Amino acid sequence: MPWYLPPDTVEARNTRNLYAETMWFGVLSGLAKTYVAVFALRLGATNGQIGWLTALPALITIFWMVPAARLIERQRRPMPIIVVTGVLQRLPYLAMAVAPWVLRAGMVEALIVLNTVAALPAAVINTAITALIPELAAPEQRGQVISVRWLLLATAEMLAALVAGQLLGLIAVPLNYQVVIGAGAALSLLSIRYLVRLRVPDTALARAPQPEGRTEKHTLRQRLAGVLVQRRFTRFAAASFVFYWGLYLPAALWSIIRVRDLDASDAWIGAIAMIVGVSTIAGYFVWGKMAARRGNRWLLNVSTLGVGVYALLTAAVPSIEWMVPTSILGGFTWAGCNLALFNTLLTVCPADRRPTYIAVYTALINVTAFLGPLLGTALADGIGIRPAFLLSGGVRLLGLVLFWRLLR
Repeated sequence: MPWYLPPDTVEARNTRNLYAETMWFGVLSGLAKTYVAVFALRLGATNGQIGWLTALPALITIFWMVPAARLIERQRRPMPIIVVTGVLQRLPYLAMAVAPWVLRAGMVEALIVLNTVAALPAAVINTAITALIPELAAPEQRGQVISVRWLLLATAEMLAALVAGQLLGLIAVPLNYQVVIGAGAALSLLSIRYLVRLRVPDTALARAPQPEGRTEKHTLRQRLAGVLVQRRFTRFAAASFVFYWGLYLPAALWSIIRVRDLDASDAWIGAIAMIVGVSTIAGYFVWGKMAARRGNRWLLNVSTLGVGVYALLTAAVPSIEWMVPTSILGGFTWAGCNLALFNTLLTVCPADRRPTYIAVYTALINVTAFLGPLLGTALADGIGIRPAFLLSGGVRLLGLVLFWRLLR
């Protein structure tokens, strides 16, 4: 396994610390993605409230990503701001664990607010670490580092969700969710010790300081205009924008279909999360090798087809047991899709302005992440949850057509 290689160089030590940080953060990531919405549903949240729980973090990201990128680019020493925002990202989840002891009413609304607040520091640290990866790994090792990092993240998420699913049935609501989410947030703070060990050049992400006032605003407009004239980037961003509409349309519906439509227990929800995790891990091993042989464009087209079919099949499942094979397909193909999207994004972003390009792309995608769940819950209330999944699959396949036509 590549993370067991002796850390004889700065690059090797950086890679090992990045892997360790990723695994400890994955504990919180797996619990948050799997159980925060379920927690809200157990407390009586409506479909609309689940939509807002999923959508509002994306709204924050839309308006905050570009300023966050400019904040990062102004740092001559990137690591202090990464460490601070890493700590701040964990605090709202600790507050979720404490909130039921403090609030007598409005607990669902509190979950929505805290989940939204967590998006502010998350935008900074995610953009910074993504932009730092080329500084942490040589070009010939970058694909392996990205694959292993995501493999470890998926492993940690899977194990955390599986263990939590078994524990939740042993304690009454809401204390069971308080214990699980609070423990996950506390354990994820261990990742900070590995963040502080990363060694990167002080000016790795910094750009020359810009004058304040009118000139600075003018420079921002010039930067955004410069991003839009990069044809390779705009083609990729346009196809991704359509594809992510299909991806985020049912984002708030997964918990709803499992809890309300299929009447799944917390143990089954944890088991499904484990199945998705195992399939994703297997996918990273397989798709990484296929990408090296066939290229990112081939990988993107094939894996996007699988992700589209996954949504279509979900619309037809008659019981929670039938989500086992569909989840295997979804996790396996999403691993390839995620890897191809990330590698392609790094390819179409100019190296000297990577944080700004990543921020613009992320802000654009988060338009769909904000509006998609709200539209999805509205469609579920209007035409039914299963037709909403069918529509999601159709839009994903439209995104596949655009990837095939626009990327050369």
